[in-house]
Amino acid sequence: MTSKPDLVFGPLPGPLIKEWGSTCKFVKVGVGGYDPATGSVTSGEVEYNVKAVLLDLTPDESQGIYQTTDFKIILDPGQISGNYVTTADLFKVPFPSGEKTCKVINAKTYRGDDPIMFTLIVRPQ
Repeated sequence: MTSKPDLVFGPLPGPLIKEWGSTCKFVKVGVGGYDPATGSVTSGEVEYNVKAVLLDLTPDESQGIYQTTDFKIILDPGQISGNYVTTADLFKVPFPSGEKTCKVINAKTYRGDDPIMFTLIVRPQ
């Protein structure tokens, strides 16, 4: 059974973000597995080419724990194979001075039964 938010809002963010978003890369950190035959644990990164909306922080958001270089990213979860974004993850964002790696410092998920969209605060490294 699908929840009401999924039915009403689920289809909205994806097409809008893909049309109006900027091209960047999402890096899922810590993806790996366990091999029971050898007992080894692997970890790594998976990189996704995504479209995301990049926004400045509002005056209320920019006061407090955030730095003046921090900014907001809105992302459609359909572009990252259903992964959840965590503070371990990164974005590679194009800037006029070149691509910068940005660390996720706050991740908020809007959801019904499944993620509808992510609002993320990131900090260039």
